[in-house]
Amino acid sequence: MCQLLGLSSSNPIRLTFNWESFVMRGSQEEGNPDGWGVAYFDGVDAMLLREPTPAAESPMVQFLTNYAPPSDLIVSHVRRATHGDRNLANTQPFQRVLGGHTHVFAHNGFVPPFKLSNTSSWLLPQGDTDSERLFCQLLDYLEPLWHRGGIPPFEKRFEVVERFAHEILERGASNFLYSDGVNLFAHGHRRTIPGDGVSDEPGLYVNLFQSKTGLDMATPCQGLRTEGNCSNQALVSTLPLNDHQWVPLKAGEIACFQSGQRIK
Repeated sequence: MCQLLGLSSSNPIRLTFNWESFVMRGSQEEGNPDGWGVAYFDGVDAMLLREPTPAAESPMVQFLTNYAPPSDLIVSHVRRATHGDRNLANTQPFQRVLGGHTHVFAHNGFVPPFKLSNTSSWLLPQGDTDSERLFCQLLDYLEPLWHRGGIPPFEKRFEVVERFAHEILERGASNFLYSDGVNLFAHGHRRTIPGDGVSDEPGLYVNLFQSKTGLDMATPCQGLRTEGNCSNQALVSTLPLNDHQWVPLKAGEIACFQSGQRIK
């Protein structure tokens, strides 16, 4: 199955240990060899790096393990292609700009073909995956909020994401991460196993780490190298990445994070 990884932090940090463990799932042996991608937010914008090749064999991934840009919001995906060719257009995460903010989306699961409700040309998919079509549909629902200027109220944004999540649950399997540069939204369902459909296992796990002051900047926090003192951190992953306490999201549960803390 595809692998998702999201990070929300109170301080910009660099992913090191957990990133390395995560991308090792992007290999022939682990069954996710069809591409990888990561988005590093910096305010309203995000640096998106993607390759339609195995993450475990990528020189760029090796470089990012040590020299990734610091970020307080990160969304990453390692792909197993079940629908759509192995090419850049089908490689996640996907991003679009709406309301002056970069929006990023990554999905694991399968939703049968459906007709998009949008008419905006900028929301047409570039590739042919169900995941990108879901992202375009979500942005179509969010567009009226963001076109009013400024950052829409959190409750309004959460309401739209929640309605979207409930809608796609009726269509198929869906674990997804979505960020608008302000919040990280995570929707959990069930693990999807190629050839076996949807299992009873949780599709996303959450790990929260509360900061401690006075730590040296070289001190690892949960396997992460930090830019300064250890920060509040929220990690979301398809599977636990270490032996810390990871809490599974219930099927249909939506979690939302800001500055390393769960706010919903």
